[in-house]
Amino acid sequence: MDSTYVRIKQLCDARGIRLSAMAQDIGIRSSVFTELKKGRTRQLSARTLQKVADYFGVSTDSLLESSGDTQADEIRDALYAKRRLLFDMSAKASDETLDTIIKIVGALVEQ
Repeated sequence: MDSTYVRIKQLCDARGIRLSAMAQDIGIRSSVFTELKKGRTRQLSARTLQKVADYFGVSTDSLLESSGDTQADEIRDALYAKRRLLFDMSAKASDETLDTIIKIVGALVEQ
């Protein structure tokens, strides 16, 4: 069974979501996952991977590489969600505000 399929299934199970419901929510056929599970499809398209990652708030890397270390996966996914939140919030900021934020974050990271 494909490790990407296993990781997606784990994410669904952890959140109490059926795979078919998730597929419907992101606008793809659930048969895509059946084909992946059975090995008839070797990998998901980049677009589908991104849709799944966005749905769960995780990185596409975490879908492709299942480390087997659930705690490490959760930490990585939480960090990814925080970075995505910062990115999404920055879309509303003016150019001047972005420059200020970059200076502040730069100063904090260098400490």
